[in-house]
Amino acid sequence: MRRPPCAGKTAACQAGGQGAGAARALDPGLGSGAACAFPGLAGAPAAGRDGRPAIKGRAGCLPAAVEVAGDCAHGGGQPAWADRDACVDYDDDAGESAPAEYDVRAMPADFTLESLHQKWRSGDVRIPRLQRGYAWTPPQASRLIESFMAGLPVPPVYLAMEGSGCDGGRMTVVDGAQRLLTVFSYLDGRYLGDAPRGGGRFRIAGINKASRLYGRTFWDLDEDDQQRLRGAVLRAVIFLNADAGGMAMHEMFERLHTAGGPAGPPEARSCLLAGGLADALVEMNLDKDWRDVLGLPLPDPRMRDVEAVLRCMALLREGAGYGPPMRAFLSGFMARRRDPGGEFVDGERGRFAAVCRDVRAALGPRPFGDGRGRLRMPLLDSVFVAFARSAGGPPADVGARFERLRGSEEFAGRAGAAASAAAVRGRLCLAQEMLFE
Repeated sequence: MRRPPCAGKTAACQAGGQGAGAARALDPGLGSGAACAFPGLAGAPAAGRDGRPAIKGRAGCLPAAVEVAGDCAHGGGQPAWADRDACVDYDDDAGESAPAEYDVRAMPADFTLESLHQKWRSGDVRIPRLQRGYAWTPPQASRLIESFMAGLPVPPVYLAMEGSGCDGGRMTVVDGAQRLLTVFSYLDGRYLGDAPRGGGRFRIAGINKASRLYGRTFWDLDEDDQQRLRGAVLRAVIFLNADAGGMAMHEMFERLHTAGGPAGPPEARSCLLAGGLADALVEMNLDKDWRDVLGLPLPDPRMRDVEAVLRCMALLREGAGYGPPMRAFLSGFMARRRDPGGEFVDGERGRFAAVCRDVRAALGPRPFGDGRGRLRMPLLDSVFVAFARSAGGPPADVGARFERLRGSEEFAGRAGAAASAAAVRGRLCLAQEMLFE
């Protein structure tokens, strides 16, 4: 007999918990009724663990071993992050697009490299954090500079005007960050690439050694060549009415940001919604117990593990009001809390660390795999929400309960592709019931 989604739930389904048994009061702002209420969280900040430093600024470049894993096996059948569809079973958001149409107005504009450089230095052009870091090699960067000097065409960059109008306000880079950073770093004389080759003087390399540019920094060029580069023109397409925190901006970022492969929603969120919450999610993703639960010692360069942290947080706090698609739900949650303040961040960090510790202790490492190296994301976030909401810690037989949940046809049905709002809310409540009631 199928259970109605969350009908007549007990107080345990409506009251929260903070990992190791700390009781929580029901958040009155979420109400009650047929759907489970997901309470707000509070807690002490998590201390640094195993000497791991706090993450500040961009996520940076990550070890290549994670990026180039050829399949879903990363030692012992652990899931790798090489391919989103092959290695992560998202189920409830498979192939979905936000059901919206946008009226985005755009205009072309030509800028000299010098004017763009000045706008960047003054803050009038903002380049969001690059999760993949500055990725261009010295030869790649050098060829771009050579193209400008030779008068060859360069693809345009895409900018979004912040606010309304086109009268010289601030602009956010939607696509073209690597090209712009290459130009700016050369004009500043400093290569931005990571160690061991980075951080030094930017000398032209990887082009014909007979070129007058070869081996030269910007300041080594003669005055005519310096002026030629400063005056080189780069075409920009400026979106006039795209809010940096809105879904239109996310759609454009995902579709335009193609260097190294199309950017996914996690990267778009972290770039376009950079702030205190984005930084906290990156830091929380390094939690040792969390890495053990995922079965991956190193973070994902495409930030899908960061999105998993966000899923757990958003579904716990606002799952009662969930509406598909999942990516729009997560983006909206993050946009409303872009810079939430220290109390919110500390509470989330402490709660997440406690839940990770409880799940790791109760279920062991890598409990959310499907036996083929894939992570079952709906199972993961449902279990994390259930553990976070439990007031007294897991029961002694939680391992056996989890196995029944993992094999439940009812749960699998509610976690199916393009799941409805009722199905997502239902699977969250079903996990709570099967694990804790």
